[in-house]
Amino acid sequence: MKNLFFLIFLFFLTSQSFSGTDSTIKKNERVFLKDTVAINSFLWGGRILYVRNKDSKIFDTNAKKWGKNILNPEINDGDSFATNYIYHPYFGALYYQVYRDLGYDKNDAFLGTIIQSTLWEFTIEGTVEKPSVVDLIVTPGLGIPLGLYFEKINKKLSGSDSKLKKTLSYLINPTRLFLDEGSLGFINPLSGTFMIYKPFKYRDHGGHSTLLSLSGVSVNSNIFNVKQYRGGGVDIIYALSADFINTERDLSLRFRFPWSGAYDGNDKEYNVVDNGFEIGNAEIGLNKVLIEDDNIYFGYDIGLNLPTASVWGDKKNRLEKSHSNSLILKEVLHDSTILTPKFYIGNNLISFSFSSEVFFNSEEYSNDSQELFLVYDTKISLFKSVNKKYNLDFDLKFLDKKTEEQSNIDGVTSIKFRIVENLDFSVEYLEPFCGDIDKYIYNGLFVNLKLPLS
Repeated sequence: MKNLFFLIFLFFLTSQSFSGTDSTIKKNERVFLKDTVAINSFLWGGRILYVRNKDSKIFDTNAKKWGKNILNPEINDGDSFATNYIYHPYFGALYYQVYRDLGYDKNDAFLGTIIQSTLWEFTIEGTVEKPSVVDLIVTPGLGIPLGLYFEKINKKLSGSDSKLKKTLSYLINPTRLFLDEGSLGFINPLSGTFMIYKPFKYRDHGGHSTLLSLSGVSVNSNIFNVKQYRGGGVDIIYALSADFINTERDLSLRFRFPWSGAYDGNDKEYNVVDNGFEIGNAEIGLNKVLIEDDNIYFGYDIGLNLPTASVWGDKKNRLEKSHSNSLILKEVLHDSTILTPKFYIGNNLISFSFSSEVFFNSEEYSNDSQELFLVYDTKISLFKSVNKKYNLDFDLKFLDKKTEEQSNIDGVTSIKFRIVENLDFSVEYLEPFCGDIDKYIYNGLFVNLKLPLS
């Protein structure tokens, strides 16, 4: 009963906050609620990306456990002093600053901070552990005053001519890298402009009319069904990507940050792999279109996958399990630097590409310091709607592991369905048909969601 009264008090507090705000909230209540849900969705995404032991921290739950947790909050969840009284107030300050950067007044930002803190405890963390009363009080209680202070000194720092002070302003409020006068976006390093994307409102960009038509941020995931004699279970890789297009739309700069892991499987020696994820090779790439007209396009792409062993490392051999998968090897072989030059040519119906994957410092993968893979790829357009919003493509890929002894050429086919409307969304089913990869996986699924930016 005590816990029920506690929940009623929180609901009452929130409802009073709604009624106490000025007429701006009433006029824009739908916008405020929509943005609040969107911000919480980003927090969910950040939680999934950040947490490594996802089995226990995210997926180890059900409706019964969640209900029991949120109806029995505890005073303190056992976190350290630094977590409770430094990290939580800092994130409370960030909540406040996000609402302010989106253009909301102080009262709205106060309310938003309380809501986000409550949602974090009762949904994101509440699914696997009991909400903490200390966190519910400290996050907004200390976070809002800290946010007010940050806002005050940020005005001075950001308006200074000193590059050091400007840099400090972004450290205090890193959301300023993505938010500008109520709009969400990114600084495009190719054009030097702030690519504006109105607060969480997806824009119809009219289909993809050119080869490099979209700047944007992508979240994607590969899921592979592993054969039992190779350990079984599921291998997963997911990534956060950012693409920047220049004003002429013939040059693209991309950044990709992958995580990979295993579920319910064994490594190559059949030892049980601890479920979870490790950061793979971070990639930077450049794509240049040399020729593009109605009949043909031609260009090149060069990528560099940088090792992350010194930053994070494969502490539990989670990435090592994925080394049998040549499709993602360059992204999970985190002890090596991989150079991936590529040339492509095609038209609206069919395209061909040839690329190589050159592995340096690959002793952890094999006994050789260098490895060379060759990749041959053919894409065929099976269907494309008149407005170019719906596409169905067939892909045939061969990977020749030239420097690996006693290895076979890997062959993979796939079918991809893509929708390019308010968002860019695609689902691709792939299945191997020859080579070592056919001995490793039954099939795979690739899902990509891209939020376009103008």
